[in-house]
Amino acid sequence: MTTIARSAERRTGFPQQQGGNCFDLLRLLAALAVVVQHAVEHTGNSFLWYEPGSARWFGDGVAVFFIISGGLVFSSAFRCQQSGRGWTEYFRNRLLRVAPAIHVYLLVATAALLLIGVIGVRSLADTRFAGWFGSTLLLVPVYHPSLFSDFGTGVINGSLWTIPAEIGFYIIVPVLVMVTVRRSFRAMMCSAALVAVTGCGLYAWSLSLAGEHRVAQLLGVSTLPWLGYFLLGVMWSRLWQRAPRSGVVALAALCGYLALTGAQHLTGPSGRVVLGMLAGFPLSYLVFWLAYRGPAALHGLTARIGDLSFGAYIWHMPLVNFFIWLGRDHWPVRGTALVVLMLALTLACAAASWHLVEKPALRLKRYSARAA
Repeated sequence: MTTIARSAERRTGFPQQQGGNCFDLLRLLAALAVVVQHAVEHTGNSFLWYEPGSARWFGDGVAVFFIISGGLVFSSAFRCQQSGRGWTEYFRNRLLRVAPAIHVYLLVATAALLLIGVIGVRSLADTRFAGWFGSTLLLVPVYHPSLFSDFGTGVINGSLWTIPAEIGFYIIVPVLVMVTVRRSFRAMMCSAALVAVTGCGLYAWSLSLAGEHRVAQLLGVSTLPWLGYFLLGVMWSRLWQRAPRSGVVALAALCGYLALTGAQHLTGPSGRVVLGMLAGFPLSYLVFWLAYRGPAALHGLTARIGDLSFGAYIWHMPLVNFFIWLGRDHWPVRGTALVVLMLALTLACAAASWHLVEKPALRLKRYSARAA
């Protein structure tokens, strides 16, 4: 470890990695919450007590992703810098975590669309297809051409808007680490929080503009509006060992989160953005509390079944769109049973993605923060 890294570690006080936690499991549960939400809202089927249009479901799965990503990615990057490895290694690891699964999804989705007749072979030469294929290949899968308007919702995988936002986090993390090393963790957090507040404010303002304004659309798929969630994960990755971690505090955080999420339904889109970010504070505490205080038996669950969260997030919307495309008359079941079927198919695709694509790709890493 270099002298400057030792000095940074003394100033920042980052805790050593805990032996066991439930972060991977929480990511999977968050992904499955998103699957249920999209299945219910897009197909019009109910799931247990959750009906289309109701607010009786956990709607912050993506926020949980960003919070956990902030804690894990920043800690990984900080250890990479401490070990004297170049940032090339860091970016290589990040690319190996995201790109293989997205690229295989792109190829399989293209083949499936050809197979079921949504597009023909001639469509492969269409500029709209080239734009969709190219944007997904470059990990910016936010172009949704009219070419697919007859397939499901008309957008093959709208959930992937989070990919460019996450890539943006990966890009700025080295800057956050270097500010931490050269100045202090507090200076970094204050500067980054100012940017996050500005981004959240700009997004809230853009949503107040008439119609579906292009500014709001562009900001919505960028890093800026969601940076606050990421920074909350960064914050707890440092402060958790010194924070009060009792069940009473967790209960208070839960009450605060429920109050803020409830208030979101009483305001407009701009207010929901602001209240959602405020709700991130108690939510982030609950994420870390559950991750470290969850039953020990759950700590190794994802090690046994695989880290299925990313695959579940990638594959659920193509499956939902396929069922919509089939039509209600061709659904084998309805209601809760249909959503359970979609969950099962999603997990099957996620397991295939993990064992055949993601896990082999991760073996190509030259170093792993988890192993450290």
